[in-house]
Parts: sequence; structure tokens; C-alpha cells
Amino acid sequence: MVMMDLRDIFRDILGAYRVQFLPLPRQCSRPEASELDFLFRDRLYEDFDYVRFAVSMMDLVPEDGAVDYKDDFGLHYLVFRRRGEEEGVYAFCGPFTYRAYGEEDYERLIRRHSLPEDSIEAVRWYFKRIPVIQDYLGWQHMFSSLLSRYLANPDLDIKAITFDHPEAVKQKPSLSLSSIPYTSVEARYAVENAMLEAIRRGDFSEAIYQQNLFMGFQLDRRIDDPLQDAKYMLVSVNTAYRKAIEQAAVHPLFIDAISGKFIIEIEKADTMEQLTALIPIMIRHYCLLVQKHSLERYSGPVRSCLNYIDFHYMEPLNLESLATRFAVNKNYLSSRFHREVGVTLTDYINQVRVKRAEESLRKTGLSMQAVAEKCGFADANYFARIFKKVNGLSPNEYRKSISTRPAHNP
Repeated sequence: MVMMDLRDIFRDILGAYRVQFLPLPRQCSRPEASELDFLFRDRLYEDFDYVRFAVSMMDLVPEDGAVDYKDDFGLHYLVFRRRGEEEGVYAFCGPFTYRAYGEEDYERLIRRHSLPEDSIEAVRWYFKRIPVIQDYLGWQHMFSSLLSRYLANPDLDIKAITFDHPEAVKQKPSLSLSSIPYTSVEARYAVENAMLEAIRRGDFSEAIYQQNLFMGFQLDRRIDDPLQDAKYMLVSVNTAYRKAIEQAAVHPLFIDAISGKFIIEIEKADTMEQLTALIPIMIRHYCLLVQKHSLERYSGPVRSCLNYIDFHYMEPLNLESLATRFAVNKNYLSSRFHREVGVTLTDYINQVRVKRAEESLRKTGLSMQAVAEKCGFADANYFARIFKKVNGLSPNEYRKSISTRPAHNP
């Protein structure tokens, strides 16, 4: 049974709500701490002290508790201490709000912080990327329950703290406020790049977390029809995903098959809900493709052999023919292949062929001779011997075991 760390659960839940999860050590640097508000105050003020801002929240956190801190812009942060190997590190969950902000709120914030009137567009732009938690009681109950287990405190309460007094901080010239939309674009690209890097690694959990954060950014429409606009956007996303796994040295034939499948699914979608539901499915399949077929860690000659074997397993293959095809010394290829893959080249060829034979035995009623020939074995007896060596069962025994297994209802 796979046990999931509660810290990972926190992060995944926060990602689903589009809320940032930011671990900060008590001795954090200014660049680290400035991620707390996505550099918003850095665009407003001269030399804003982000470290003091972070530490002031840390100082309010009880040893075995958590705080829901509301800052002077009305942004909330759920803060608690991390445990185990990460003593001295605090988890900041935020920023977020418990209600959507509107024009009156933006005007009120500008007056309260004595900001220039022409800064309202910058403030509006910033709050568009802040997630809104609509169900306050449900949110509080969920995190009280999780944190009581994580902190081993059954009586845990999340303490609400409000900071009501704007600090006297030197403002930057109003012209600098216009850079906030551009900063938001930069942040969006940073999140997008983090998501694509996670897909390149095949890290589904991280990719979903970053994708959820990415969905918090407001994107301008390209055309008036919202459904068609979303389709165009998702086609672009599909292209970005396929480019990401190309960097993981996944063979183009695998990539093309899954990419083409999703283009069809996007075109078939009739609603925005269908398109939204398709995103995590796409990420999962691209990550699985990396996990199963990435050859990034292999050298050029070995990578070439692996790709060739995967797509030509039904043809006559051996060390000599592959060494000749890729113009390398056969002893060099044999040694390097065994060192990098962990099995001999001949054993790998047999493993691939047996894997394909399993599929034929499951899905077809072909004779053993036909299955053997289809999978690159000229002789059915040799096929049966290799199959049993790899699987522990003869082909006939394997087929019978499949037919006697209970049907699986997903």
C-alpha cells in the first residue's frame, strides 16, 4: 500500500484551489520571501522588507498550531510549521481571499494605501490572479482536520489574525505601477515553464499543481466565441506538452499518436466543462508517456537501439545487425548497452518481444505459431521457451490465466 505524505496532500489540495504552497525557512532570503505576494509590493514600494513581512507571520504561529493571517491588502495566508526533517521551515498557503473583490474594493484599497488613482488598473490586474475560497467553513474544517493530524494536535484551532494598519512605506513613482501587468505576464510564463518542466520529468503531481496555478491567470481572448477560443488555447497547450516530452527523448511516433488523439478530443468537445476536464487527462497521459518511454538518460547509440527495437521487434534483430546499422563496434555497443540498460541487448530484445506477445495473447485468438511470428520469433518452440523464461509461464498457461481472471469493471 502506498502511503502519501500529508505534506504532499496539502500541496495537491492547494493546487486544486489554485492556492500557492510556499515553504520558507526562518532564515529566508528576500527573493524567496518576495514570492509571498508574487512581487506585488515590490512594484509598489521602494525596498519593501519581504523578509520582515514573512518573519512577522512566522512569529505568530503557535508550536503545534496554525494561523490564518489577513494582511493590510485583505490577502489571506494559512501558515504553519513544518515537521520532521524540515524543522525551522514554515508553510505559507496563499495568498487567497474569501470573497471576490470588485471596483469598490479596489478604490478602497487605493485610498487606504494612499496610492495614485491611476494605479487602479494595476491593482485590478493583480487581484484577478488571486484565488477566491467561496466555502469558508468547508475550507477551515478541511485544514483543521488535516493539520490536527500533521501536527499531532487533536485540539488544533486555526487562529485568525488581521493586520489592519498599512505600513508607512516609500512608494515608487506611479509609472512603476504600470509594470505590474507585465510582471504578471512574466509570472505566468514562469509558472507555465515550471509546469512544462514537470511534464518533461513525468512528474504528474507537480505538473497538475503548476497547471492549477496557471489557470489562476487571466488570459485575453483571441476571438469572441469563448468555446472556440478555449479550443484554440488547448490546441496550443497540447503543442507545448508534446514539445516538453520531446525534450525527454520520447520517440516522435509515441508523441504523435497521443497528440493526435487529443486534437480529436478537443475538436469533439461541446462545452467548456469538457475542455476543462480534458486538461488533467492530457497531463496524466503525457507524464505516463515520459515515465514509460523517456530515453533521456541513455547515450546516443543505446537510445538509437532502444528506439529501433521498440518499433522493429518483429524483424530479425541481433547485436551484429544493430551495431552495423548504427555504425558502432559491436563489443562497444554490447558493453555500453548492458551498463546503461542493466540487461544484455539480446535479453532486451526478447523482453520487448514477449511484452508484445502478451498483448496478442490477451487480445487475439491467434495460434502460438502466429503469435511467435508476429512478435519476431521464427520458431514457436523457441518462443515458448523464452516466454516462460521471462514470465514464469508458458504462452498457453498465460492465455489460460488471463481467461480465468475475473472481469475488471472500472
